[in-house]
Amino acid sequence: MIRLLPALFAFCWLSACGGGSDGGGTTVNSPSGGTQPAPDPTGLWITSEPGEGLAAYRDKLSSVSPERSLVAFDAAPSAAPSTEGSGGGFSTTYTVDDAVDEHDIVKYNGTVLAVAPSRSACCFILEDTPTAESADALPPETEPQESTLHIFTTDPASGTAELQAAIQLPEDMTAEGMYLESDRLHSLLSSGWWGVFGPRHIEPGYWENQQVELHTHDISDPSEPERVNRLEIEGGLVSSRRAGDDIYLITRHTPAIEGLIPYPATEAEALANADILDSVDENAILPAIRLNSESIAPLSLDDCYRQDPSHPLATDMPGDPVVTTILKVSADSGEIAGAACALESIDGISIGERYIALTFVRWDLSSDATLLHLLSLDELGYVGSESVSGALYSGGNADFRINEFEGVVRLVTTRWTGDPDDAFQHVLYTLTPSEEAPELVTLGTLGDTADTRLGKINEDLYGVRFKGNRAYLVTFERIDPLYVLDLSDPASPQIVSELEVPGFSDLLHEVTPELLLGLGSDTDLLPKLELFDISDLNEPASRSYIPLAPGWEWAYSPAQYNRYALTYLAGEERDRLTVPYSAQRWTDERYEQIDRIALFEITNKSDPSSAAIEPVGEVTLLPGTVSGDTRVVLDDAALYVIARTDLLGGFWSNPEAMRPIGD
Repeated sequence: MIRLLPALFAFCWLSACGGGSDGGGTTVNSPSGGTQPAPDPTGLWITSEPGEGLAAYRDKLSSVSPERSLVAFDAAPSAAPSTEGSGGGFSTTYTVDDAVDEHDIVKYNGTVLAVAPSRSACCFILEDTPTAESADALPPETEPQESTLHIFTTDPASGTAELQAAIQLPEDMTAEGMYLESDRLHSLLSSGWWGVFGPRHIEPGYWENQQVELHTHDISDPSEPERVNRLEIEGGLVSSRRAGDDIYLITRHTPAIEGLIPYPATEAEALANADILDSVDENAILPAIRLNSESIAPLSLDDCYRQDPSHPLATDMPGDPVVTTILKVSADSGEIAGAACALESIDGISIGERYIALTFVRWDLSSDATLLHLLSLDELGYVGSESVSGALYSGGNADFRINEFEGVVRLVTTRWTGDPDDAFQHVLYTLTPSEEAPELVTLGTLGDTADTRLGKINEDLYGVRFKGNRAYLVTFERIDPLYVLDLSDPASPQIVSELEVPGFSDLLHEVTPELLLGLGSDTDLLPKLELFDISDLNEPASRSYIPLAPGWEWAYSPAQYNRYALTYLAGEERDRLTVPYSAQRWTDERYEQIDRIALFEITNKSDPSSAAIEPVGEVTLLPGTVSGDTRVVLDDAALYVIARTDLLGGFWSNPEAMRPIGD
């Protein structure tokens, strides 16, 4: 499994951006014998007094850094109406949290279908050179894609769509994704795409000379889209989410200051940095931000969060020149409704209903640990921080490992023990803001003792899904143990049951509170779907098992690591889902490859004992077509497939007859 360090949340102790509580605390004796109010409580993160932000930035880059030893992890491929089912008869983007939308390269609102250019490469790699006879199995060469965003209107009754407009993207910008409403299309553009956020992106060089833009178009007439706002942000895109009427943009920016050394290793380098920073103002450090070509300044270095060096959680880590920016943008007006920034190391972002979680896996410790910082979603005010054992991972479907529910943040970390006979320790943490200070309080843990172990010896953690007061976890070495956890008492999380089945699940989906769907791999590492009956939590059972590529030597589904490739539409009696997959094999010296979209229905939802996954059919695509950017949209009986540069239309009942929709 490919992993990456991660990547939430209504409560704020700080009266602006990180001050302190304004209420009367206890009193303390003054040196003169009188009394004075006790100082306001402060957490790990603080802001600066007026005019001190620039000095604080200068100080942290004017000290000799300890030796850096970043852990090398591989990057995993990369996260409205209900994401767990019907959005009024049509499917929507599959997201981590039901209440929080995520940008994607395909968006649909029941009438308008917006398709952004795919970032995927045009080709696939063969370990063996194909024979002449197998040449017809290779995908045709394709021309470079147009840098345009296409707007279609659909006709579900006929299974067709019509191109209404093509929006030309700015030169040297790529589309990261979009948000779509009834009459507004928000396109998120970037000058450099780095995939998901992670440890290699701690390095300042990744965030130099980058640009992020958010374009808002009025599409009340889809044939004549009119751009009404253009927001430009200097920096690289980390992530974005939409909650309610606001879009949250998280970017990182490394100021281009000539001669500045990101991590000074000697006293001479530290002094040189100090001299350089003495001659610059904060405008040279903060990202430039423009709205409709007009410069705006929603941030000040004084407002940027930085650690209090006297706090018990303060780290002795090297200064980081990168500025992380969180902007709250009104989806209606396009104006910035809130802004915050942080000067500390961050390698993960997650956003929920109340909080924004910023995480950082400590590489400077002998044992894995993760720092968690919470900001309030409404005000972007600092809520508190805590350090937990183990590393929190993000990227692909591992984003499901952190979640917020009713004011409690739940996360699962993994610690590498260094013991080859028992390499992993997986621990669930539940945390909530303190009522007395801007701090986080650990309510409960699970998995940190021998009698509450999560996973058997040497089993790594794969699928994780939080749903209300439950959590589902899948660990794997040879057999797939499915754990059902009860989180109704956050202070005392419990393992309710455990089920062992062959293979493992990467992505878990709660069909109903009594049915759980898993998408993963069997013992031969071929993709599979499995339906679990959890109506009796003490005795979960497997009710239906469907292999996606039986008889093939190698196969995968991009939905195993990229949730956006999974389409799920819930119905009253049965649910529909689609799973893209690709399979390869050699037969009689002939190489073969198939790329398909598999269609399934989940039947008998109301009776878990007889519920089943039923195959409906498959859409056949050109070999080499399926990728992490493959998307499917369902609208009543209509079926639309977006694969590479093609849009296909047709009907759920006849997927073999899908036909191209011209542009």
